[in-house]
Amino acid sequence: MSHGQKRQYCNFQGESQAQKEEQGQMNSDLSVAEGAESNNNNSDSTSPALPRKIPDGGIPDSPQSPQRALSPPTVMASIPISPSDEASGNQRGELVLYHALSAKVADLVQFLLLKYRLKELTNKAEIIENIIGDDEQHYNRIFNEASEGLKLVFGIDVIEMDPVIHTYAFVIALGITYDGMLTNVQGMPKTGLLITVLGVICMYGNRVSENVIWRALNMMGVTPIENHYIAGNAKKLFTENFVQEGYLEYIPVPDSDPPYCEFLWGPRAHAETRSVDVLEFLAQVSRII
Repeated sequence: MSHGQKRQYCNFQGESQAQKEEQGQMNSDLSVAEGAESNNNNSDSTSPALPRKIPDGGIPDSPQSPQRALSPPTVMASIPISPSDEASGNQRGELVLYHALSAKVADLVQFLLLKYRLKELTNKAEIIENIIGDDEQHYNRIFNEASEGLKLVFGIDVIEMDPVIHTYAFVIALGITYDGMLTNVQGMPKTGLLITVLGVICMYGNRVSENVIWRALNMMGVTPIENHYIAGNAKKLFTENFVQEGYLEYIPVPDSDPPYCEFLWGPRAHAETRSVDVLEFLAQVSRII
């Protein structure tokens, strides 16, 4: 990594930490939206609560009320490292290793995200030099967990281009061609949030009230009244930007009292991905949150 890239990475780490701290101050509260929802008989009287889990087959479990919210920054910082199958029996040593590898995973997620934002490839040697260091024997565990985290939080897939020197490229998940970033290096990829909304629409019969969407996004720390470190102005992102890009439709319901809108898949979403793939993606997310 060049000196300039290292400086950008350090700046990015500082930016990410500041975003985490800011996000930690946010107690997401949708009391206004929930109050409107309770008066919305046409919408939510027939809509179940958002399921906590989605089975591997893509069919939601019996609806349950959400028990807790876990924001993407929290997911990124605490992506689980699976316990070693070869534990030595020294639980204290295993705990130290667990925390050490979890920190490496979080660092690698940020490193890979920076590479995506800069539209650069990376490789195993560079990752070991800049992130893994003396923990090279745990490279596969760290890399696999970080790759999964990048996909689930930001909607970015890590693709191995060269299996000999292990060179990696980055593509947007599920065949989607727009990541919600305004420029090449500014902002965060928002595909993970878009996929979440597309999945919720599927789960509610291909159209869903706006209040249900915000309740689902609230589980990820996203509200329509506060800026989010990934979404930015979430209200504008989902009701304007993704609508203009053709991924969502945002339609007022005729003769509704009080007035409300519904979200549907847009034509670009239908052209680029499938509902079964979106639901499978959400099933993976449910295993983390």
